[in-house]
Amino acid sequence: MLRTTLKMMAMLACLAAWILAPAPAFAQQASELADSLSPRILFATSGGFWEKTVEGSDAGASPQRGYYRLVAIRGEDNRSLLELQEIALGPDGPALASTIGIDEINNLGGYITDIRPEDSTGSASQQGFGAYIYLKTDPSVVEPETWVLYIDEFGEMLVERSSN
Repeated sequence: MLRTTLKMMAMLACLAAWILAPAPAFAQQASELADSLSPRILFATSGGFWEKTVEGSDAGASPQRGYYRLVAIRGEDNRSLLELQEIALGPDGPALASTIGIDEINNLGGYITDIRPEDSTGSASQQGFGAYIYLKTDPSVVEPETWVLYIDEFGEMLVERSSN
């Protein structure tokens, strides 16, 4: 009986140590990442995917792959700026591959009120990306304008006002 009690106490001690253990490192890293985001970031959405052959690589080398992220930023004059990023997926995790400003939106001097991905399923069936950008060029207007950003399977981008 003493032996059974000792085994039970040892199991309970292990269980208590596991329950009371500090949060995993990745949870702490997520909190640190969230805290390190600039307060000027208004919205971000990601989706789609891209695939490119790295220049100068062997013909048999596997292509670089990743996804798109669209970020709306509050500019110094309080107007919104839109940036498109390509996030590369590699063995060490995601890494920023490129960032470009979306001049068609940035030149309007508007205020982005929302960004929505064209597809929210989380599993793109073909390369590319699509998103809707809602913005106001006049803050007193009730309804925002809707713009679309499309990137096709070849990486060509189209930005235009939505015809809906």
